[in-house]
Amino acid sequence: MSSRDRLPAAFVAAALVAATVLGGCQMRPLYGAGGAETSGTIAALQTIAVEPLRDDVGQEVVNQLIFDMRGGAALTEKRYVLKLIASDRTSELGIEKFEGLPTATLITLTVTYTLTEIETGRVVTTGTASSTASYDVSSQRFANLRAKRDAEQRAARKVAEDIRTRLATVLAAGS
Repeated sequence: MSSRDRLPAAFVAAALVAATVLGGCQMRPLYGAGGAETSGTIAALQTIAVEPLRDDVGQEVVNQLIFDMRGGAALTEKRYVLKLIASDRTSELGIEKFEGLPTATLITLTVTYTLTEIETGRVVTTGTASSTASYDVSSQRFANLRAKRDAEQRAARKVAEDIRTRLATVLAAGS
C-alpha cells in the first residue's frame, strides 16, 4: 500500500474519531431544528411580564422585548417579572473645525435587567446589555430630532434582542 493510498484512509479514520468525540458534545444551537429554543423555551418567554419604564428610550426597549417574546400578544400566564433600568448617554463624535459644532453624535444605551420568578421570589438571572448607535447632525432642527430618535430606536432594538437571547438561553438551560 503506497502513501497515496493511506492518505484517504487516514482522513476517514480522523473523521470517524471526530464524529465519535463530538457526538457526546452538549453544545446545541439556540435557534433552529433541535436547538435549545424549543417550544418549552418559547412558552417560558411568553410568561415573562416586563415592567414599563417612564422614558421614551426605555419604553422602546420594553415594547421591543414584549414583541420579541410574545409577538405583541397579551400576557396569559405570569410566571416571571423582568425589571429594567435604562440609561442613555450622548457623545459628540465629530466637531466642525472652525464652527465648534458637532457633525456626528453617538448614543449609548445601557440596560440592566433582573428576571425574577414570581412564585418563589428567586432571581433567575441578572445582567447588563449595551448598544450604541450614531447619527449625523445637520443644520435642520427637525432632521436632527428625527435622526436622534431613529438612533435611539436602533440601539433599543439591539439591546432588546440581546436581552431576549440571554433570557432564552437561561430558560433553555433550566436555571
